[in-house]
Amino acid sequence: MLALDDSLDLKMGGTLQSGTGYQPENSNERLSMDPETQRLRTIYLPLRRANLPPLLALFDFGDATTSSGERLQTNVAPQALFMLNSQFVETRSRKLAELLLKDPGSDDRERLNLAHLRTLSRHPRGEEVDRALDYIRGFEERSPGDESRLQGWQSYCKALLSSNAFIYVD
Repeated sequence: MLALDDSLDLKMGGTLQSGTGYQPENSNERLSMDPETQRLRTIYLPLRRANLPPLLALFDFGDATTSSGERLQTNVAPQALFMLNSQFVETRSRKLAELLLKDPGSDDRERLNLAHLRTLSRHPRGEEVDRALDYIRGFEERSPGDESRLQGWQSYCKALLSSNAFIYVD
């Protein structure tokens, strides 16, 4: 998601050895970091096996203490709730919408095409274009203005980021 909205920090190396633990009983020597607040790739995220960030556990982070022939896969309600209610997803969808609206020369069909290419790696289908544009226009019709336009695009981007086509690899 960070790569989609151009927020990913591609800097290599370094350390992220600061932050606070998730559990109050953990000492400062057992710090774990919240991946939602980081912009670097998670390869640079320090992990404490006894104190994994909830986000990683929610999305089936591999258990570093045991070997496994294949990763576990789950599809549970908290994953969908994270996509709907997370401040991280909210911010990513807003930044993506701002990125799409940045070019005043583009029309909405071009923006929609770019949104689909960035998130789903494909062009939108004919019926998707019409439904998406109607959905986005609905925000503007209820409350005309730039903020309503941005909210419409943000809401649509959030729907793309929460879609099965984005989350799962076929």
